[in-house]
Amino acid sequence: MLPEITLANREGVPTALSSYAGRPLLINFWATWCAPCRREIPLLNELRQERTQQKLEIVGIAVDFREDVLQYVKETQVDYPLLIGEEDGLAAADAFGVGLAFPVSIFVDGSSRILAVKVGELHRDEADFILDRVADVDSENMAPDTARAAIAAELQRLASVRAESTPDKATTGG
Repeated sequence: MLPEITLANREGVPTALSSYAGRPLLINFWATWCAPCRREIPLLNELRQERTQQKLEIVGIAVDFREDVLQYVKETQVDYPLLIGEEDGLAAADAFGVGLAFPVSIFVDGSSRILAVKVGELHRDEADFILDRVADVDSENMAPDTARAAIAAELQRLASVRAESTPDKATTGG
């Protein structure tokens, strides 16, 4: 289940994460200084637009200084709700048990059950697979534990494929 987290939105209004409950969520912890986090933003924008029928909501939780986040989003299109917290953002990440690694994406079904936690940069193939399993759970075509197992196996497979396709600097002299 979702931990009780309230952080200020872009306008400075305290917003509870639970206000997004009842629909599938992709909660993304990020920071302006994190290059992989910044690379994910266009993908997150696309996913939100493409998955309207699934009623997916993406919520970014910026673990960063408010001024830095507001300046960054003036220059970069972010089409989804943002909650901003400096130390409170770290506490929010800790409430999910994810610590200090960024980015982190947490996938939640429409019943507020956490189905997946992806630490590190989220890729399109990973996001699509996980969100399809979230949809399966929400439509009662798959049990949550079955979805979690399928997601874990697929993320491991995709990580292996990525590792095999990345040249090893030690052997290539890079």
